[in-house]
Amino acid sequence: MYRLLKKRIPFLNKCCIIGLLLSLYSFTACGENNESEDGGEFIPGVSDIVRYEAEEATLLNGAAIEKNISGFSGSGYVNQKDGDISFTVTVAEAGAYSMNISYFNENQRKENDLYINNAKVANLTFEPAGKWNIFSLNKVILNKGSNTITIKKNWGWTYYDYIEILPQGEETPFDIAPNLVTNNASPQAIKLYDFLKDNFGKKIISGSMELKEADWIFGQTGKQTALIGLDFMNYTRNWNWVDYTEVVNTSNSWWSNNGIVTIMWHWRDPSLTTDEFYTEKTAFDVSKINNPDSEEYKAMIRDIDIVAGYLKQLKDANIPVLWRPLHEASGEWFWWGAKGAEPCKKIWMLLYDRLTNYHGLNNLIWIWTSDSANDALEWYPGDNYVDIIGMDIYPGENQHGSQYISFNKVKELFGGKKLIALTECGSTPEIEKMFEYGDTWSWFMPWGGEYTRSDKHNGANYLRKIMQNSNVVTRDQMPDLK
Repeated sequence: MYRLLKKRIPFLNKCCIIGLLLSLYSFTACGENNESEDGGEFIPGVSDIVRYEAEEATLLNGAAIEKNISGFSGSGYVNQKDGDISFTVTVAEAGAYSMNISYFNENQRKENDLYINNAKVANLTFEPAGKWNIFSLNKVILNKGSNTITIKKNWGWTYYDYIEILPQGEETPFDIAPNLVTNNASPQAIKLYDFLKDNFGKKIISGSMELKEADWIFGQTGKQTALIGLDFMNYTRNWNWVDYTEVVNTSNSWWSNNGIVTIMWHWRDPSLTTDEFYTEKTAFDVSKINNPDSEEYKAMIRDIDIVAGYLKQLKDANIPVLWRPLHEASGEWFWWGAKGAEPCKKIWMLLYDRLTNYHGLNNLIWIWTSDSANDALEWYPGDNYVDIIGMDIYPGENQHGSQYISFNKVKELFGGKKLIALTECGSTPEIEKMFEYGDTWSWFMPWGGEYTRSDKHNGANYLRKIMQNSNVVTRDQMPDLK
């Protein structure tokens, strides 16, 4: 029905069409039982819109029904408190649906976890709203018959009025930018980017964080990951226990064996007052990026120039780098995001200009690490400064379900113009589910330590299964991009 209305009345936007559908099907917020005309249970199909009241859901761990906030539908709403709320949803046909969540959250953003049929599929960010508001998901996958949709407390205390299951809206198609944002990109960077574009949606590139994890995976599975992740964390210090040749040497070795190199930067306090990068452990003020005369600005430039020296060694060796600085900024737990979006975007642009134009580094493919929150675009430096969108997702122990909701939300937010990669993860999603649900990331990279080695997250047996999957690219399957 949605596609029919869109075709017949092309000037209508999605919200208008959904409103028409709501009118056509006459589902109201009265909280009545869903029944068919003959009195039996009504089982909705893919063209129906059905509302499930929160007060009729299963409430767990202290979640409670209340009536204090006006404007709710049905006979009440649920104060989540420290608990969870679980809806039982029945559909006549398996497939993709859209879902609306009516919530109230007056003070600050809250984050909770969405589980469908006991598999975590998304982290939901509810923005502050002084009235009942709608959080929309364009695609949820439901089985034929009964399904459980559970909102579990993460950083919660959100009020829920109802959820609605409705016809899926049109998905945003991918239209990947044909060229890198660096105008005179190196031939190797262009070849790598072209390979990533060609491979996207067909197969998923395997990754590992640091050489020790790559070697461990190889020892357990007999396969090398195609991609290796490295970090400039200690490279702006002068410590005698650090091997400052490691990143360059590992990159040379990995690239010479047809591997892909990605480098991030846990940027330690540029002021040298502390050696920290977490917001709670350093008072470094990134907003001073707006004052070129400030000591903070000069310290940031000094650190950027230090890192540029190592990146130049890679440029001289004709090694392209999937470059991922200032990661997870919108979480605000690192100093580069501590003062909000505007200073963070400013330092990204400065970093891009300094490395690309001042230092002449044309071997970098720029990765912005986003989340799927509604304000993600407020943090985004812009299409002219970013080649790839990354996401860091840690779904919890033994949660190998598809992360298609986050994948599709980011695709929609960024207009399908950028490749999307799972730049960090805890439990890696099952490859079969990625292709079944459509979250075909460019690559995946589990974090090191227990996130790679423990059976609680991945472990030898699970990684062996992944590395042997025909839809996963390992290093021996990589083309020569030199």
